[in-house]
Amino acid sequence: MYLLLLVVCCAVFEGYASNVPLIQPCLLGDSECLIKTNTRNALSRIGNGLPEFGIESLEPMQLRNITMGAYGFTLVFREMNIAGASKCNVEDIKLNFVHSTMAVTIECPLEATGSFKMSGSICFFDVNHVGNYIVKTDSIRTTVNSRIDTVYGADGNTYWNLSLLGYSYEPLENLHIGLGRLFVGEVTRASPLHNVVSNNWWPLVSQVAEPAVSTAINRFHDVLKTFFLRVPLAHLAK
Repeated sequence: MYLLLLVVCCAVFEGYASNVPLIQPCLLGDSECLIKTNTRNALSRIGNGLPEFGIESLEPMQLRNITMGAYGFTLVFREMNIAGASKCNVEDIKLNFVHSTMAVTIECPLEATGSFKMSGSICFFDVNHVGNYIVKTDSIRTTVNSRIDTVYGADGNTYWNLSLLGYSYEPLENLHIGLGRLFVGEVTRASPLHNVVSNNWWPLVSQVAEPAVSTAINRFHDVLKTFFLRVPLAHLAK
């Protein structure tokens, strides 16, 4: 049964790769170009899922109980529903065979909604607030860096196993932030995630946003890892 499933998946991938025009022309035998192009073609559908590889849709991405805390306050996002993955554009894929690394850069709109609870003190004021929130931008660029290890499958084919090395991100358009009636403002493109035009305490919150960011990016990286463990390297390089 497993062998049959593998054959079907490979056949689907080969058909998909051959029917979709290459984003850039590749010379015969240019394996690096072919790997990047075929991967880019597949990842362009990643927001809606890749069912032929057992990868579910990332739209919407649902996170629970993301807790941020520092400077005397705690901010808990009880639910976080992140939309925008289906409209992502794969801007670039960089392979470094010498250092066995890969960098994937995507640009996506983003809208995160749900409920939050904030407690503690900010600028000497006690805060105890529950409400709904929205974080939205028309464009945010994220680069995910991975280490590549080549592994052999039970079928005799070689695959890539990815390990997350790090990431970076920045809004390309203004980032709108609404925390119920507690705060509404925008982060400007000129100073992403640091300078706020209408309030002076939001930078404190942005500095502790790492739990939400890392959770979402780890979810995306898990999808990348699954993809490369399901598709033989030989099929990506032709």
